[in-house]
Amino acid sequence: MTKKMDITVGVHQESALSPFLFVLTLDCIVKHLEKGPLRTVLYADDIALVADSREELEEKVLLWQVALADNGLRLNVKKTKFICSEQCTEPILDCHGEKIEKVEEFRYLGSDLSEEGSVDQAARGRINAAWLKWKESTGILCDCRAQERQRHTAEMRMLRRACGWTRQDIVRNEDVRTVMKTAPIQMKMSEQRLRWYGHILRRQEDHPTKLALNFEAPEKRLRGAPRKRWKDVIKRDLAEIGAAPDDALDRMRWRRITKAADPATARD
Repeated sequence: MTKKMDITVGVHQESALSPFLFVLTLDCIVKHLEKGPLRTVLYADDIALVADSREELEEKVLLWQVALADNGLRLNVKKTKFICSEQCTEPILDCHGEKIEKVEEFRYLGSDLSEEGSVDQAARGRINAAWLKWKESTGILCDCRAQERQRHTAEMRMLRRACGWTRQDIVRNEDVRTVMKTAPIQMKMSEQRLRWYGHILRRQEDHPTKLALNFEAPEKRLRGAPRKRWKDVIKRDLAEIGAAPDDALDRMRWRRITKAADPATARD
Protein backbone atom coordinates (compact mmCIF):
# COMPACT_ATOMS: atom_id res chain seq x y z
CA MET A 1 0.00 0.00 0.00
CA THR A 2 1.28 3.47 -0.89
CA LYS A 3 1.04 6.47 1.38
CA LYS A 4 -2.12 8.55 1.41
CA MET A 5 -2.21 11.16 -1.35
CA ASP A 6 -4.54 14.06 -2.16
CA ILE A 7 -6.27 13.95 -5.56
CA THR A 8 -7.16 17.37 -6.95
CA VAL A 9 -7.70 16.48 -10.62
CA GLY A 10 -10.31 14.00 -11.90
CA VAL A 11 -10.11 11.61 -14.84
CA HIS A 12 -12.09 11.40 -18.08
CA GLN A 13 -15.03 9.00 -18.19
CA GLU A 14 -13.37 6.91 -20.91
CA SER A 15 -10.10 6.78 -19.00
CA ALA A 16 -8.83 3.28 -18.22
CA LEU A 17 -8.36 4.42 -14.64
CA SER A 18 -12.06 5.30 -14.14
CA PRO A 19 -13.48 1.74 -13.78
CA PHE A 20 -10.58 0.76 -11.50
CA LEU A 21 -11.24 3.71 -9.17
CA PHE A 22 -14.98 2.98 -9.25
CA VAL A 23 -14.52 -0.68 -8.30
CA LEU A 24 -11.99 0.29 -5.64
CA THR A 25 -14.47 2.76 -4.13
CA LEU A 26 -17.29 0.19 -4.04
CA ASP A 27 -14.96 -2.39 -2.51
CA CYS A 28 -14.09 0.02 0.30
CA ILE A 29 -17.78 0.79 0.89
CA VAL A 30 -18.64 -2.92 1.12
CA LYS A 31 -15.84 -3.59 3.59
CA HIS A 32 -17.06 -0.67 5.69
CA LEU A 33 -20.77 -1.58 5.65
CA GLU A 34 -20.82 -5.38 5.58
CA LYS A 35 -20.51 -7.07 8.96
CA GLY A 36 -20.72 -10.85 9.22
CA PRO A 37 -21.80 -13.01 6.24
CA LEU A 38 -21.67 -11.20 2.90
CA ARG A 39 -25.22 -10.47 1.72
CA THR A 40 -24.57 -7.90 -1.00
CA VAL A 41 -24.13 -8.84 -4.67
CA LEU A 42 -22.19 -6.44 -6.89
CA TYR A 43 -21.64 -6.56 -10.64
CA ALA A 44 -20.10 -3.37 -12.07
CA ASP A 45 -22.56 -0.62 -11.06
CA ASP A 46 -25.44 -3.06 -10.36
CA ILE A 47 -25.91 -3.65 -6.64
CA ALA A 48 -28.34 -6.18 -5.10
CA LEU A 49 -29.09 -5.87 -1.37
CA VAL A 50 -30.53 -8.93 0.41
CA ALA A 51 -32.43 -8.67 3.70
CA ASP A 52 -34.78 -10.71 5.88
CA SER A 53 -37.36 -7.93 6.35
CA ARG A 54 -38.57 -4.66 4.86
CA GLU A 55 -37.15 -2.71 7.81
CA GLU A 56 -33.71 -4.29 7.42
CA LEU A 57 -33.71 -3.59 3.68
CA GLU A 58 -34.71 0.05 4.23
CA GLU A 59 -31.89 0.44 6.74
CA LYS A 60 -29.41 -1.00 4.22
CA VAL A 61 -30.62 1.40 1.53
CA LEU A 62 -30.11 4.37 3.86
CA LEU A 63 -26.60 3.22 4.81
CA TRP A 64 -25.62 2.69 1.17
CA GLN A 65 -27.08 6.02 0.11
CA VAL A 66 -25.08 7.89 2.75
CA ALA A 67 -21.90 5.92 2.01
CA LEU A 68 -22.20 6.58 -1.73
CA ALA A 69 -22.78 10.30 -1.13
CA ASP A 70 -19.71 10.48 1.13
CA ASN A 71 -17.64 9.11 -1.77
CA GLY A 72 -19.05 11.44 -4.41
CA LEU A 73 -21.54 8.94 -5.85
CA ARG A 74 -25.34 9.03 -6.00
CA LEU A 75 -28.06 6.38 -5.78
CA ASN A 76 -30.53 6.63 -8.67
CA VAL A 77 -33.84 6.08 -6.87
CA LYS A 78 -35.83 5.99 -10.13
CA LYS A 79 -33.86 2.96 -11.31
CA THR A 80 -33.96 1.25 -7.91
CA LYS A 81 -36.63 -1.43 -7.35
CA PHE A 82 -37.33 -4.00 -4.68
CA ILE A 83 -39.17 -7.32 -4.61
CA CYS A 84 -40.41 -9.24 -1.59
CA SER A 85 -41.08 -12.97 -1.24
CA GLU A 86 -43.75 -12.28 1.38
CA GLN A 87 -46.77 -9.97 1.57
CA CYS A 88 -45.41 -6.45 1.83
CA THR A 89 -47.57 -3.39 1.19
CA GLU A 90 -45.50 -0.60 2.74
CA PRO A 91 -42.93 1.08 0.47
CA ILE A 92 -39.26 1.60 1.20
CA LEU A 93 -38.09 5.18 1.71
CA ASP A 94 -34.64 6.57 1.01
CA CYS A 95 -32.89 9.18 3.16
CA HIS A 96 -34.72 11.98 1.32
CA GLY A 97 -38.14 10.44 1.87
CA GLU A 98 -38.55 9.28 -1.75
CA LYS A 99 -40.39 6.01 -2.29
CA ILE A 100 -38.61 3.05 -3.88
CA GLU A 101 -40.98 1.21 -6.19
CA LYS A 102 -42.07 -2.34 -5.29
CA VAL A 103 -42.39 -4.67 -8.29
CA GLU A 104 -43.48 -8.26 -8.80
CA GLU A 105 -40.76 -8.93 -11.39
CA PHE A 106 -37.37 -7.36 -11.90
CA ARG A 107 -34.62 -7.90 -14.48
CA TYR A 108 -31.14 -8.27 -13.00
CA LEU A 109 -28.14 -9.03 -15.22
CA GLY A 110 -30.40 -10.32 -18.00
CA SER A 111 -32.49 -12.63 -15.79
CA ASP A 112 -36.10 -11.98 -14.75
CA LEU A 113 -36.48 -12.37 -10.98
CA SER A 114 -39.99 -12.81 -9.56
CA GLU A 115 -41.28 -12.45 -6.02
CA GLU A 116 -42.62 -16.03 -6.08
CA GLY A 117 -39.25 -17.48 -7.09
CA SER A 118 -40.52 -18.97 -10.37
CA VAL A 119 -38.22 -19.29 -13.40
CA ASP A 120 -41.03 -19.63 -15.97
CA GLN A 121 -40.96 -15.95 -16.89
CA ALA A 122 -37.16 -15.98 -17.07
CA ALA A 123 -37.21 -18.94 -19.50
CA ARG A 124 -39.82 -17.29 -21.74
CA GLY A 125 -37.93 -14.01 -21.62
CA ARG A 126 -34.68 -15.61 -22.73
CA ILE A 127 -36.35 -17.42 -25.63
CA ASN A 128 -38.08 -14.23 -26.77
CA ALA A 129 -34.82 -12.32 -26.48
CA ALA A 130 -33.10 -14.98 -28.59
CA TRP A 131 -35.67 -14.58 -31.36
CA LEU A 132 -35.24 -10.80 -31.29
CA LYS A 133 -31.49 -11.22 -31.69
CA TRP A 134 -32.12 -13.66 -34.54
CA LYS A 135 -34.03 -11.00 -36.44
CA GLU A 136 -31.18 -8.54 -35.96
CA SER A 137 -28.42 -10.87 -37.13
CA THR A 138 -27.68 -14.45 -38.15
CA GLY A 139 -26.26 -15.38 -34.75
CA ILE A 140 -27.67 -18.36 -32.89
CA LEU A 141 -28.46 -17.64 -29.25
CA CYS A 142 -31.00 -19.26 -26.96
CA ASP A 143 -31.78 -19.88 -23.41
CA CYS A 144 -39.11 -28.98 -15.37
CA ARG A 145 -39.31 -30.65 -18.74
CA ALA A 146 -41.85 -28.27 -20.23
CA GLN A 147 -39.19 -25.55 -20.25
CA GLU A 148 -36.67 -27.97 -21.76
CA ARG A 149 -39.11 -28.79 -24.57
CA GLN A 150 -39.62 -25.08 -25.21
CA ARG A 151 -35.87 -24.51 -25.40
CA HIS A 152 -35.42 -27.56 -27.62
CA THR A 153 -38.13 -26.38 -30.03
CA ALA A 154 -36.71 -22.87 -30.23
CA GLU A 155 -33.17 -24.20 -30.70
CA MET A 156 -34.09 -26.58 -33.54
CA ARG A 157 -36.06 -23.88 -35.37
CA MET A 158 -33.04 -21.60 -35.23
CA LEU A 159 -30.61 -24.32 -36.33
CA ARG A 160 -32.81 -25.34 -39.27
CA ARG A 161 -33.22 -21.74 -40.35
CA ALA A 162 -29.46 -21.24 -40.14
CA CYS A 163 -29.04 -24.23 -42.50
CA GLY A 164 -31.64 -22.83 -44.88
CA TRP A 165 -34.09 -25.69 -44.26
CA THR A 166 -37.84 -25.37 -43.72
CA ARG A 167 -40.47 -27.71 -42.31
CA GLN A 168 -41.00 -29.14 -45.79
CA ASP A 169 -37.42 -30.43 -45.85
CA ILE A 170 -37.32 -33.87 -44.24
CA VAL A 171 -34.12 -33.68 -42.23
CA ARG A 172 -33.61 -35.39 -38.88
CA ASN A 173 -32.61 -33.36 -35.86
CA GLU A 174 -29.47 -35.47 -35.47
CA ASP A 175 -28.39 -34.58 -39.01
CA VAL A 176 -29.03 -30.91 -38.35
CA ARG A 177 -26.82 -31.07 -35.26
CA THR A 178 -24.09 -32.87 -37.17
CA VAL A 179 -24.06 -30.15 -39.81
CA MET A 180 -24.05 -27.36 -37.22
CA LYS A 181 -21.61 -29.25 -34.93
CA THR A 182 -23.58 -28.54 -31.78
CA ALA A 183 -24.88 -30.73 -28.96
CA PRO A 184 -28.45 -30.34 -27.60
CA ILE A 185 -28.89 -27.21 -25.54
CA GLN A 186 -30.14 -29.30 -22.59
CA MET A 187 -26.82 -31.17 -22.51
CA LYS A 188 -24.83 -27.95 -22.70
CA MET A 189 -26.86 -26.42 -19.88
CA SER A 190 -26.36 -29.56 -17.79
CA GLU A 191 -22.62 -29.37 -18.49
CA GLN A 192 -22.45 -25.77 -17.28
CA ARG A 193 -24.51 -26.55 -14.17
CA LEU A 194 -22.26 -29.47 -13.23
CA ARG A 195 -19.09 -27.45 -13.85
CA TRP A 196 -20.34 -24.75 -11.48
CA TYR A 197 -21.46 -27.43 -8.98
CA GLY A 198 -17.98 -28.95 -9.00
CA HIS A 199 -16.47 -25.50 -8.56
CA ILE A 200 -18.61 -25.00 -5.43
CA LEU A 201 -17.74 -28.41 -3.96
CA ARG A 202 -14.03 -27.62 -4.20
CA ARG A 203 -14.51 -24.42 -2.18
CA GLN A 204 -13.89 -24.04 1.55
CA GLU A 205 -16.77 -25.00 3.85
CA ASP A 206 -17.33 -21.38 4.93
CA HIS A 207 -17.40 -19.95 1.39
CA PRO A 208 -20.68 -18.07 0.62
CA THR A 209 -21.46 -20.23 -2.41
CA LYS A 210 -21.12 -23.45 -0.40
CA LEU A 211 -23.17 -22.05 2.47
CA ALA A 212 -25.90 -21.09 -0.01
CA LEU A 213 -25.82 -24.57 -1.59
CA ASN A 214 -26.25 -26.31 1.77
CA PHE A 215 -28.78 -23.83 3.15
CA GLU A 216 -32.08 -25.31 4.32
CA ALA A 217 -35.00 -22.96 4.96
CA PRO A 218 -36.39 -23.37 8.50
CA GLU A 219 -40.02 -23.13 7.36
CA LYS A 220 -41.94 -26.16 6.13
CA ARG A 221 -42.52 -26.52 2.41
CA LEU A 222 -46.07 -25.88 1.22
CA ARG A 223 -48.50 -28.71 0.54
CA GLY A 224 -48.74 -30.16 -2.91
CA ALA A 225 -45.99 -30.81 -5.41
CA PRO A 226 -42.85 -29.08 -4.06
CA ARG A 227 -41.06 -26.61 -6.29
CA LYS A 228 -37.97 -28.03 -7.89
CA ARG A 229 -34.77 -26.72 -6.35
CA TRP A 230 -31.43 -26.23 -8.05
CA LYS A 231 -30.06 -29.16 -6.03
CA ASP A 232 -32.85 -31.37 -7.39
CA VAL A 233 -31.80 -30.54 -10.96
CA ILE A 234 -28.16 -31.24 -10.11
CA LYS A 235 -29.14 -34.61 -8.62
CA ARG A 236 -30.87 -35.50 -11.88
CA ASP A 237 -27.85 -34.33 -13.92
CA LEU A 238 -25.53 -36.52 -11.84
CA ALA A 239 -27.78 -39.54 -12.29
CA GLU A 240 -27.88 -39.08 -16.06
CA ILE A 241 -24.09 -39.21 -16.41
CA GLY A 242 -23.51 -41.71 -13.58
CA ALA A 243 -21.33 -39.38 -11.52
CA ALA A 244 -21.04 -38.75 -7.78
CA PRO A 245 -20.29 -35.50 -5.90
CA ASP A 246 -16.93 -36.89 -4.72
CA ASP A 247 -15.78 -37.03 -8.36
CA ALA A 248 -15.73 -33.22 -8.41
CA LEU A 249 -12.71 -33.11 -6.09
CA ASP A 250 -10.55 -34.14 -9.08
CA ARG A 251 -10.87 -31.13 -11.39
CA MET A 252 -9.60 -32.77 -14.59
CA ARG A 253 -11.65 -35.94 -14.09
CA TRP A 254 -14.76 -33.87 -13.37
CA ARG A 255 -14.32 -31.81 -16.51
CA ARG A 256 -13.86 -34.98 -18.55
CA ILE A 257 -16.96 -36.82 -17.30
CA THR A 258 -19.25 -33.76 -17.41
CA LYS A 259 -18.29 -32.54 -20.88
CA ALA A 260 -21.08 -32.80 -23.44
CA ALA A 261 -19.53 -33.97 -26.71
CA ASP A 262 -20.64 -32.24 -29.89
CA PRO A 263 -21.96 -34.48 -32.72
CA ALA A 264 -18.98 -33.77 -34.94
CA THR A 265 -16.52 -35.11 -32.35
CA ALA A 266 -18.65 -37.70 -30.55
CA ARG A 267 -17.46 -40.52 -32.83
CA ASP A 268 -13.75 -39.67 -32.57
